[in-house]
Amino acid sequence: MDVGLNIIVLIVLYSTLAVTGLLGNIWVLITVSSQLLGCCSSSSNRGRVVKPNTQSSAYIYLLLLSVVDLVSLIPVPMLVADLQENEFIFGIALCKLLWFSEGTNKTLSPMILTALSIDRYIAVCKPALIWMRQTRFAVFVVSVCIMASLLFITPITAHAKIADMEDFNGMVYRKCTLDENLWFDLVHTLTCYVAPLVLIFSVYIVILAKLFRHTRYSTVGRKTSISLSRVVKCSVMVVAFYFICWTPYWTMRIQALANG
Repeated sequence: MDVGLNIIVLIVLYSTLAVTGLLGNIWVLITVSSQLLGCCSSSSNRGRVVKPNTQSSAYIYLLLLSVVDLVSLIPVPMLVADLQENEFIFGIALCKLLWFSEGTNKTLSPMILTALSIDRYIAVCKPALIWMRQTRFAVFVVSVCIMASLLFITPITAHAKIADMEDFNGMVYRKCTLDENLWFDLVHTLTCYVAPLVLIFSVYIVILAKLFRHTRYSTVGRKTSISLSRVVKCSVMVVAFYFICWTPYWTMRIQALANG
């Protein structure tokens, strides 16, 4: 079949983003894994008793976030083929895999980002809660996030199907679609977009206010806040990039809910 210029542009764009995302997340996995291993080994350095490392929690959240991003790249070859053929040429198993990957990215990512933001809040504003920034607690939080995300991912995967769809010219094509439910979509939007957005925004407002007061009024604030500021800036960049990328999707979904 003839492929239009707009389809070619989309295929090139999807492929470029997929390759970039693959390489970038592999680099993140390698870098964060080495840092995490360094945190674990430093706790028993030469048999000395040292304080528990509190950076491991952030590394664990970033590690899982990178894994989720890699999972989201799985459907790209299928999407490219669908664009080229204007039809989903794969079976129902891969159709469900496509929506599983989509659901994982849209559901688990904001939960992990919220956990990462709260971890930064504890580091800056509640440093006495050191146990909440250790590996064991971070693994517990990750487990809770995964279990909670399955409440959305499982129905999404179960309701994925291959169905006939008619275009504007009356032509019928086989597409990988999802049965939508108004209440499920509403709860999903509130839980995985609106609530995380409000929580993360509020957390970073409090963090920035704390850092500002510490730097302004403490005699050693300008020195001690440097490392904290760097960590916060890194986390803010990750969160901002995610929400900038996904806001258009959720905005369209909210509009669809509003229009019934």
